[in-house]
Amino acid sequence: MWGNWRAGMRACLEWAGLGEGQRKREFRAYIRNVAEARYVIRRILRIAEDRAKEHGLEPLTHQALLQVYGTDGDITVGRLAARLDIAAAFASRLMRRLDEMGLVTRTPSETDRRVTIVTATKDGAEKLSAIDDDMHRHGALLHHELSADERHMALSVFAFYVGLDPPRPVARAIRAGAGH
Repeated sequence: MWGNWRAGMRACLEWAGLGEGQRKREFRAYIRNVAEARYVIRRILRIAEDRAKEHGLEPLTHQALLQVYGTDGDITVGRLAARLDIAAAFASRLMRRLDEMGLVTRTPSETDRRVTIVTATKDGAEKLSAIDDDMHRHGALLHHELSADERHMALSVFAFYVGLDPPRPVARAIRAGAGH
């Protein structure tokens, strides 16, 4: 476990462009990168939440529909709950609501009747497409508000969060764009 933590810290320092000894001296700059990433993520999530509401979906219901459609078209309620980090009973209620709206269908598994498989309908896919169209328009406004440094700082920290290995070509390209 601690070996993974140390490897993670080395990767984080590399993403931040800091050597081990620089970390304490450059901690504020590193935290600025983290703060910028969180700011950008929050702004993007707010745009997505607002677009979903404009199209009649609560943000978590929208996220649930995204997960259903984005996972090869069908998903079990249990897997959906895990992907949304919510209780299975709550995921089941979300799916019932989406089913009532005609955006998904729920079917018992053929191999285990306790398992429900959820599939997005054509209307569900169209709803996601409409939200995504709005998301792109509003996201473009955010792009213009962010400086190149803000975009690169956020991208660097996000790349670290998802475990993108710093020596990979795409990671080097991100770092090069950030001036590292």
